[in-house]
Amino acid sequence: MPSFFQHLAWAPLRISMKFFCSMKIKGIENIEKLNGNMLIASNHISELDPLLIVTSLPFFSKHLPFYFVSREKSFYQKGWRTFVYGGTFFRLMGAYPAFVGLYDYQQALTHHLRLIKEGKSIVIFPMGKIYLQNTSAAKPRGGVTFLARETLLPIIPVSIQGIEHLTLVDFLKMKRKLTITFGKPLYSKDLFRDIDKVVVDARRNDYEKASSLLMEKIHQLQ
Repeated sequence: MPSFFQHLAWAPLRISMKFFCSMKIKGIENIEKLNGNMLIASNHISELDPLLIVTSLPFFSKHLPFYFVSREKSFYQKGWRTFVYGGTFFRLMGAYPAFVGLYDYQQALTHHLRLIKEGKSIVIFPMGKIYLQNTSAAKPRGGVTFLARETLLPIIPVSIQGIEHLTLVDFLKMKRKLTITFGKPLYSKDLFRDIDKVVVDARRNDYEKASSLLMEKIHQLQ
Protein backbone atom coordinates (compact mmCIF):
# COMPACT_ATOMS: atom_id res chain seq x y z
CA MET A 1 0.00 0.00 0.00
CA PRO A 2 2.77 2.57 0.69
CA SER A 3 3.94 2.17 -2.90
CA PHE A 4 0.47 2.98 -4.25
CA PHE A 5 -0.10 6.05 -2.08
CA GLN A 6 3.42 7.43 -2.46
CA HIS A 7 3.25 7.14 -6.24
CA LEU A 8 -0.25 8.66 -6.18
CA ALA A 9 1.12 11.74 -4.40
CA TRP A 10 4.26 11.91 -6.54
CA ALA A 11 3.02 13.77 -9.64
CA PRO A 12 0.73 16.40 -7.99
CA LEU A 13 3.35 17.34 -5.40
CA ARG A 14 6.32 17.35 -7.74
CA ILE A 15 4.53 19.39 -10.42
CA SER A 16 3.13 21.92 -7.94
CA MET A 17 6.47 22.34 -6.16
CA LYS A 18 8.30 22.74 -9.47
CA PHE A 19 5.84 25.38 -10.64
CA PHE A 20 5.15 27.34 -7.45
CA CYS A 21 8.41 26.86 -5.50
CA SER A 22 10.98 26.31 -8.27
CA MET A 23 11.87 22.98 -6.71
CA LYS A 24 15.53 22.08 -7.24
CA ILE A 25 16.92 18.60 -6.47
CA LYS A 26 20.65 18.20 -5.96
CA GLY A 27 22.82 15.14 -5.41
CA ILE A 28 20.14 12.59 -6.30
CA GLU A 29 22.88 10.40 -7.80
CA ASN A 30 24.07 9.71 -4.25
CA ILE A 31 20.93 7.62 -3.77
CA GLU A 32 20.45 6.22 -7.24
CA LYS A 33 23.92 4.67 -7.38
CA LEU A 34 23.22 2.53 -4.30
CA ASN A 35 21.95 -0.96 -4.99
CA GLY A 36 20.56 -2.00 -1.62
CA ASN A 37 18.39 -0.41 1.01
CA MET A 38 19.50 2.54 3.10
CA LEU A 39 18.70 5.00 5.86
CA ILE A 40 17.77 8.56 4.93
CA ALA A 41 18.24 11.22 7.61
CA SER A 42 16.86 14.71 7.03
CA ASN A 43 16.28 18.00 8.76
CA HIS A 44 12.59 18.68 9.35
CA ILE A 45 11.19 22.12 8.47
CA SER A 46 7.63 21.39 7.31
CA GLU A 47 4.90 18.77 7.38
CA LEU A 48 5.50 18.17 3.67
CA ASP A 49 9.04 16.90 4.22
CA PRO A 50 8.34 13.13 4.09
CA LEU A 51 6.56 13.32 0.75
CA LEU A 52 9.05 15.85 -0.60
CA ILE A 53 11.79 13.28 -0.10
CA VAL A 54 9.66 10.70 -1.93
CA THR A 55 8.93 13.01 -4.86
CA SER A 56 12.60 13.96 -5.19
CA LEU A 57 13.34 10.52 -6.59
CA PRO A 58 12.38 9.45 -10.11
CA PHE A 59 8.86 8.02 -10.32
CA PHE A 60 10.18 4.56 -11.19
CA SER A 61 13.08 4.62 -8.75
CA LYS A 62 14.10 1.18 -7.53
CA HIS A 63 14.28 2.57 -3.99
CA LEU A 64 10.60 3.48 -3.63
CA PRO A 65 8.56 3.13 -1.54
CA PHE A 66 10.22 4.57 1.54
CA TYR A 67 9.19 3.73 5.09
CA PHE A 68 9.19 6.33 7.84
CA VAL A 69 9.79 6.58 11.56
CA SER A 70 6.88 8.43 13.18
CA ARG A 71 5.65 9.14 16.68
CA GLU A 72 2.85 7.16 18.31
CA LYS A 73 -0.68 8.32 17.47
CA SER A 74 -1.19 9.83 20.95
CA PHE A 75 1.56 12.36 20.14
CA TYR A 76 -0.70 13.97 17.52
CA GLN A 77 -3.78 14.42 19.71
CA LYS A 78 -4.09 18.12 19.05
CA GLY A 79 -6.27 20.03 16.57
CA TRP A 80 -6.91 18.62 13.12
CA ARG A 81 -3.90 16.31 13.38
CA THR A 82 -5.99 14.10 15.66
CA PHE A 83 -8.03 12.96 12.65
CA VAL A 84 -5.22 12.63 10.10
CA TYR A 85 -1.91 11.84 11.78
CA GLY A 86 -0.85 8.48 13.14
CA GLY A 87 -2.72 5.17 12.95
CA THR A 88 -4.12 3.83 9.70
CA PHE A 89 -3.38 6.88 7.54
CA PHE A 90 0.29 6.91 8.49
CA ARG A 91 0.56 3.15 8.00
CA LEU A 92 -0.87 3.43 4.49
CA MET A 93 1.79 6.03 3.69
CA GLY A 94 4.54 3.79 5.09
CA ALA A 95 5.01 5.40 8.52
CA TYR A 96 5.50 3.14 11.54
CA PRO A 97 5.79 4.47 15.09
CA ALA A 98 8.82 4.28 17.32
CA PHE A 99 7.89 3.35 20.86
CA VAL A 100 9.08 6.12 23.17
CA GLY A 101 9.93 5.92 26.84
CA LEU A 102 11.41 2.40 26.67
CA TYR A 103 15.08 3.45 26.95
CA ASP A 104 15.86 0.56 24.63
CA TYR A 105 16.54 1.30 20.96
CA GLN A 106 16.06 -2.34 19.99
CA GLN A 107 12.50 -2.37 21.31
CA ALA A 108 11.66 1.20 20.34
CA LEU A 109 12.52 0.56 16.69
CA THR A 110 11.13 -2.96 16.40
CA HIS A 111 9.04 -2.11 13.31
CA HIS A 112 11.95 -0.52 11.49
CA LEU A 113 14.45 -3.27 12.21
CA ARG A 114 11.93 -5.71 10.72
CA LEU A 115 11.42 -3.53 7.65
CA ILE A 116 15.18 -3.26 7.13
CA LYS A 117 15.50 -7.06 7.27
CA GLU A 118 12.83 -7.16 4.55
CA GLY A 119 15.01 -4.92 2.37
CA LYS A 120 13.11 -1.65 2.92
CA SER A 121 14.68 1.81 3.15
CA ILE A 122 13.89 3.94 6.18
CA VAL A 123 13.48 7.73 6.34
CA ILE A 124 14.00 9.30 9.74
CA PHE A 125 14.05 12.87 11.04
CA PRO A 126 16.60 12.82 13.89
CA MET A 127 15.14 15.93 15.53
CA GLY A 128 11.90 14.05 16.15
CA LYS A 129 9.67 16.94 15.08
CA ILE A 130 9.81 20.17 13.09
CA TYR A 131 12.80 22.36 13.93
CA LEU A 132 14.24 25.18 11.89
CA GLN A 133 17.88 24.91 10.89
CA ASN A 134 18.93 27.76 13.19
CA THR A 135 17.62 25.94 16.27
CA SER A 136 20.90 24.91 17.85
CA ALA A 137 19.65 24.15 21.38
CA ALA A 138 17.62 21.10 20.35
CA LYS A 139 19.15 17.65 20.77
CA PRO A 140 18.66 15.03 18.03
CA ARG A 141 17.56 11.53 18.92
CA GLY A 142 19.84 8.55 18.53
CA GLY A 143 17.56 6.21 16.59
CA VAL A 144 19.13 6.74 13.17
CA THR A 145 22.68 6.12 14.34
CA PHE A 146 21.53 3.08 16.30
CA LEU A 147 19.97 1.68 13.11
CA ALA A 148 23.12 2.45 11.13
CA ARG A 149 25.39 0.68 13.62
CA GLU A 150 23.00 -2.24 14.09
CA THR A 151 22.37 -2.91 10.39
CA LEU A 152 25.54 -1.50 8.75
CA LEU A 153 23.35 0.37 6.25
CA PRO A 154 24.57 3.65 4.73
CA ILE A 155 22.95 6.90 5.80
CA ILE A 156 22.07 9.42 3.09
CA PRO A 157 21.97 12.91 4.68
CA VAL A 158 19.30 15.21 3.25
CA SER A 159 18.87 18.96 3.59
CA ILE A 160 15.52 20.60 2.83
CA GLN A 161 15.60 24.38 2.51
CA GLY A 162 13.26 27.18 1.48
CA ILE A 163 9.77 26.34 2.72
CA GLU A 164 10.05 27.12 6.42
CA HIS A 165 6.69 28.55 7.63
CA LEU A 166 5.29 28.19 4.12
CA THR A 167 1.88 29.84 3.77
CA LEU A 168 -0.71 29.40 1.03
CA VAL A 169 -0.18 33.04 -0.01
CA ASP A 170 3.59 32.57 -0.33
CA PHE A 171 2.99 29.35 -2.26
CA LEU A 172 0.54 30.84 -4.75
CA LYS A 173 2.64 33.99 -5.22
CA MET A 174 5.71 31.84 -5.96
CA LYS A 175 7.73 33.55 -3.23
CA ARG A 176 9.65 30.47 -2.12
CA LYS A 177 12.56 28.54 -3.62
CA LEU A 178 12.68 24.92 -2.50
CA THR A 179 15.99 23.07 -2.59
CA ILE A 180 16.44 19.44 -1.59
CA THR A 181 20.05 18.26 -1.37
CA PHE A 182 21.15 14.64 -1.01
CA GLY A 183 24.63 14.19 0.43
CA LYS A 184 27.11 11.36 -0.04
CA PRO A 185 26.56 8.17 1.96
CA LEU A 186 27.80 8.09 5.54
CA TYR A 187 28.43 5.00 7.62
CA SER A 188 28.36 4.44 11.35
CA LYS A 189 32.16 4.42 11.46
CA ASP A 190 32.07 8.02 10.19
CA LEU A 191 29.93 9.18 13.11
CA PHE A 192 31.14 7.34 16.22
CA ARG A 193 34.36 8.05 18.07
CA ASP A 194 34.71 4.34 18.89
CA ILE A 195 32.37 2.17 16.87
CA ASP A 196 33.16 -0.92 18.96
CA LYS A 197 32.38 0.69 22.30
CA VAL A 198 29.12 2.61 22.45
CA VAL A 199 27.89 3.79 25.84
CA VAL A 200 24.25 4.52 26.66
CA ASP A 201 23.42 5.37 30.25
CA ALA A 202 21.95 8.17 32.37
CA ARG A 203 24.97 10.41 31.82
CA ARG A 204 26.10 9.54 28.32
CA ASN A 205 24.44 8.54 25.07
CA ASP A 206 26.85 7.91 22.22
CA TYR A 207 24.02 7.40 19.74
CA GLU A 208 22.78 10.94 20.39
CA LYS A 209 26.33 12.29 20.07
CA ALA A 210 26.67 10.55 16.72
CA SER A 211 23.30 11.97 15.64
CA SER A 212 24.47 15.47 16.58
CA LEU A 213 27.46 15.03 14.25
CA LEU A 214 25.10 13.75 11.56
CA MET A 215 22.88 16.84 11.91
CA GLU A 216 25.95 19.06 11.55
CA LYS A 217 26.75 17.34 8.26
CA ILE A 218 23.12 17.75 7.11
CA HIS A 219 23.19 21.49 7.84
CA GLN A 220 26.45 21.81 5.88
CA LEU A 221 24.84 20.51 2.68
CA GLN A 222 24.45 23.14 -0.02
